[in-house]
Amino acid sequence: MVEKWTPMKALGKANRVIDDLMVPPFKTDLSEQPNLEFANLMNADAKTLEEFLTLYGGYKAYLESRVADIEAGKNALKAAFDEGYATAGYKMAEDRESEGRKKLTRDEVRGAALTNYPQLRELSREIIEQEATYVKMSGILSAYTSAYHTVSRIVALRISPGVTYG
Repeated sequence: MVEKWTPMKALGKANRVIDDLMVPPFKTDLSEQPNLEFANLMNADAKTLEEFLTLYGGYKAYLESRVADIEAGKNALKAAFDEGYATAGYKMAEDRESEGRKKLTRDEVRGAALTNYPQLRELSREIIEQEATYVKMSGILSAYTSAYHTVSRIVALRISPGVTYG
């Protein structure tokens, strides 16, 4: 008997492939909240700039890993939905044709599939949730990336020959 495929099994397989790379997972202690105020960045000394780079670089790397995880999950759910939707659409069209009923429009097929197949409706909702999480987390990643680049540019300007700050 062939084992049933699910998006969770696909994600599990992807996780095993990553585990086989023998690269330790990226971790950062997110419980520490140093008192670094971005508004005072231009007045920061070298030690504080180093702390900014470490903090923002660490958060950036961590968020990149999490965003990739969310995108992988979202893509697996989407693939499962697409496959189930195509199968449901075919079955409904076949049933309607054998009953001599008219074909449904594309929108009607989607509505009927989501009504008649609760698992498709649930997958659709999970995709929406994953997409919302992905967009929000990508925004946070963009903010930390911008903050990291800003600090990096300040450091580069400060160490550039001929640039003085008084």
